[in-house]
Amino acid sequence: MDVENSYFAVSRVFNAWVRVIEYHTRQMEVLDSGPLGTRRLIISPPTDAGIPLLVAANPHGETQLLCFSDRTEQIAATFCGKNQIDALITRVEPFFHIPAPDQGLSAVYANCLFDFCAEDHFDSMLAEIWRVLEPSGVLFAVYMDYPTHFGGRVWASIFDHFSLLSNGCYPVSVVPNLVRRGYRILRDMPVNKFGFPVRYVVSEKPAQVA
Repeated sequence: MDVENSYFAVSRVFNAWVRVIEYHTRQMEVLDSGPLGTRRLIISPPTDAGIPLLVAANPHGETQLLCFSDRTEQIAATFCGKNQIDALITRVEPFFHIPAPDQGLSAVYANCLFDFCAEDHFDSMLAEIWRVLEPSGVLFAVYMDYPTHFGGRVWASIFDHFSLLSNGCYPVSVVPNLVRRGYRILRDMPVNKFGFPVRYVVSEKPAQVA
């Protein structure tokens, strides 16, 4: 299942999922992105409960949501209408192109992106994010981590055996790819809730690239 079909499949329940399992990571993103510039991009399922938080946290800037098809943009538009989100700009581009000039963004929020994508795409995805981030720009990534405890292994087993539940989500490791690409890791931490193995990673494009 590709990321577009995965996003479409999870959209009806994803708001509730984030509120129960991952909402605290979106709150952390708001706090950690406070000092950053105002040109920001969200890449997530279009009904992510964190979208209103991230838009509200950038009142004097421009926040965009990247959609990979017209149908996910329609879902995003409906979600924004229901949640009275007026300031969000939706952009439609095929996977994986970001509609921004070189060094055109201050922050990218990749929430539940990498764990819906094939790992052999990570390097090219991170290169594209690197292209659009300004020097000292920051990438926030929240994804399903490899489980290290019993509860996490239960979740991983459920997702592995019941594809209709997981809709393509699976445990991944992103930090080695970030380091290889040249990002500087600012924060790397597990933030599990109800045993679900979530990883919260904050990485920076250095102001001066070697």
